Amino acid sequence: MNDRKKRYRSAEEVEAAFYAAFARCDVQGMMALWAEEEAFCAHPGSRPMLGIEAVRRSWERIFEGARPPAIRTELVHRVTGREMAVHIVEEQVGLPNDPAHSAVVLATNIYRRDEHGWRMVSHQGAVLPVGPVRRPTLQ
Repeated sequence: MNDRKKRYRSAEEVEAAFYAAFARCDVQGMMALWAEEEAFCAHPGSRPMLGIEAVRRSWERIFEGARPPAIRTELVHRVTGREMAVHIVEEQVGLPNDPAHSAVVLATNIYRRDEHGWRMVSHQGAVLPVGPVRRPTLQ
């Protein structure tokens, strides 16, 4: 099935496909997930990219000659409505079998639902100091 025609039933399903494509260094799989009219991406340390072609070029540069990374994710926070969802995700990205050489990134992923299902609208990441995201304690 052409991924562009795939109907994602939830933001969680798009997110799983996003990180699977990231782990495979798969540009086509990655780009099949995006809402073409609204694509926005800001990788850690880079300038923001607006528009599907700029986003595509950024992932092509990242994946060019890269070895598939080891990626672990943890959902930190989620807000989901009928047509939009925002996920804050802690990503640990590094070389396979080498956790000492990994980066911890806090990503904000935004998804939108339309008549064709859910798609990614925005991915923005920032490198964090080593250590888990601190969550507020409830009193």
